[in-house]
Amino acid sequence: MIDKKQNYEEEYSQLIAGCLANKRKAQHRLFKTFYSKMFHICYRYASNKEEAQDMLNEGFIKIFNNLDKYQPTGSFEAWMKRVMANAALDYQRKHKPNFETVDYDAISQFESSSYEENHAISKISSDELMLLIQKLPPMSRSVFNLYVFEEYSHAEIAEMLHIKEGTSHWHLNSARTKLKQLIIEQYRD
Repeated sequence: MIDKKQNYEEEYSQLIAGCLANKRKAQHRLFKTFYSKMFHICYRYASNKEEAQDMLNEGFIKIFNNLDKYQPTGSFEAWMKRVMANAALDYQRKHKPNFETVDYDAISQFESSSYEENHAISKISSDELMLLIQKLPPMSRSVFNLYVFEEYSHAEIAEMLHIKEGTSHWHLNSARTKLKQLIIEQYRD
């Protein structure tokens, strides 16, 4: 497993060197290699595929413009995912005036899952879940994605989104509650 990871990182370092030398073939190869993974990151933050594509394009521009800042001490793919997630958030701030930053000090508590919730959740595919995530309000969707998929802490999310840590907790809980409701409504027997 380590050899495979080392091989990827060596291949990525060659791609990075080519991109830094402004070689179009290297840039195209980097784009094609990571297109699918990066698109899925953007799609989680977007309201639709067109918006995800716009986020992806802006994200790759940031990646190419900041390749010289990548430090090979960590995973290149992880670095790219972080840049792409930040690009998606920047896109939302820029294009969505209702990207709310309201302060919520009260954090709602979850009730334990019911049989109906568990039954509905067992029926949903990952693609269907992605469509439901897109129905979340923009800020709650962003917090949910950052916490669940990108594995940021609430403190890191609060700093990134310029909100309080309690607000991050609230949005995560709100997103989970809304997702449960959507899943139950859509996949009830």
